[in-house]
Amino acid sequence: MIDVSVKKHNINTLKTINAKDRIKEKNEELLIEKSNSIFLLVTCSALIISGILARNVTWLQWLLLIPTLTMLFLAIISTKKQEKPIPYEKPPFVSLIIPAHNEEYTIAQTVTSISKIDYTLNGKPNFELIVVNDGSTDSTGEKLSELKKDIPILRIVTRKPPKSGKGKGFVLNDALSLSKGEIIGVFDADTQVEKDFLNIVMPYLNNPKVQGVQTRVKMYNKDENFLANMQHVEFESFGNTLIAKDNLGKSGFLGGNGQFVKKQAILDGEKWDGFAVTEDLNLSVKILLKGGQIRYCGETAVYQEAVTDWKSFFKQRTRWAIGNFETIFIYLPKILKSPLPLIKKYGIIEHISFYAFNLFIFFGFIVSMLNAISWFIFHGVTIIRMDAPLIVGIISTIAFIPGISIALLREKAGPLKFIKDIIGYWIYCFHLIPLFFETMFKMIIRKERKWDKTKHKGIEE
Repeated sequence: MIDVSVKKHNINTLKTINAKDRIKEKNEELLIEKSNSIFLLVTCSALIISGILARNVTWLQWLLLIPTLTMLFLAIISTKKQEKPIPYEKPPFVSLIIPAHNEEYTIAQTVTSISKIDYTLNGKPNFELIVVNDGSTDSTGEKLSELKKDIPILRIVTRKPPKSGKGKGFVLNDALSLSKGEIIGVFDADTQVEKDFLNIVMPYLNNPKVQGVQTRVKMYNKDENFLANMQHVEFESFGNTLIAKDNLGKSGFLGGNGQFVKKQAILDGEKWDGFAVTEDLNLSVKILLKGGQIRYCGETAVYQEAVTDWKSFFKQRTRWAIGNFETIFIYLPKILKSPLPLIKKYGIIEHISFYAFNLFIFFGFIVSMLNAISWFIFHGVTIIRMDAPLIVGIISTIAFIPGISIALLREKAGPLKFIKDIIGYWIYCFHLIPLFFETMFKMIIRKERKWDKTKHKGIEE
């Protein structure tokens, strides 16, 4: 007994030391992120202001040439058919995890929907469902207890203060330690799926090089208002990009909802980073840096709730943007030093620098619109000069259109809706300009990382 106690004490001491070292490392990273945010904010602001004062943004046209050419290239590649996955001879056991914090309006519908998935082996469910009630103060716990009576595969894990509410990555790691599956799936607490969902997704992982797969995401309340519909269009466009990345060597990225990863790949990457604001993006980069592949499954989808008011929307998107900038500030040196081919390095950097480049893309659109208005009113006079060759200007202007057009055509949008959604989405994307500055400001003033989750309202049916 004494020997066991001593060993246990030594293990706990080692865990404490490791935790302190980890916290110290993350505090150092926080300082790096702050200094890089200040540098990026000052640089971007200086470029924009100097361009306006000098009335010349020719530099902007050249700066955007590579990302806009990339957009066009990805749009073309997305039209190619993806490699067809080969089903498993014996389908793997899957652990499905749902982190839940104050989800009383959606948790019952989500658990019910997922529990009805038809994925069996020898006549029995070939998956388990783990819901982690992370310090909920509403009726989430009571609703889960009621669901447990009718859903045998449901396992409920309850986290309480002071452990709860620290980050989604910590929640997922707790569930991971209890999971039995060789494949781990993650769903948000507002998810709806079709019954054949897992049977369609699992074959994408039947390849030793493939470590993860991201499924298509759709909004089940897309018809509620303009903002909800634009998020639906946005995810369709993002899915289109992931199809292209799948065709270019299976180099996609995981999203928070509907992601599936081999358990060993998560363990090899030292699990989810509980300190990361976007733990899914963080895990994606770690998998890709180790030479792993991530596929995209567009044959089926997870349906989730779109945010329907601008205040909540900006709160959600600021968190996503902070996660992107965290990743690029910390992982950029590792990406550049990695033995990966140059094209794969560029693919990772292009993906995680999305918010920075889009600031300039839509600033460029504003300048172009002002010049067009001025040209018509003042007969050929432009307000701010853009002196790059005409072809550069044309590419920068039209690069946005093919990708979104292909995505809408895949949705089988009618002619009127097609035009309406393209114009609407173009207008919607201007939110990326204030979002950049809000994100930089919050990264500079924040003192700690927090899991600032999106609140879900639920639907009648």
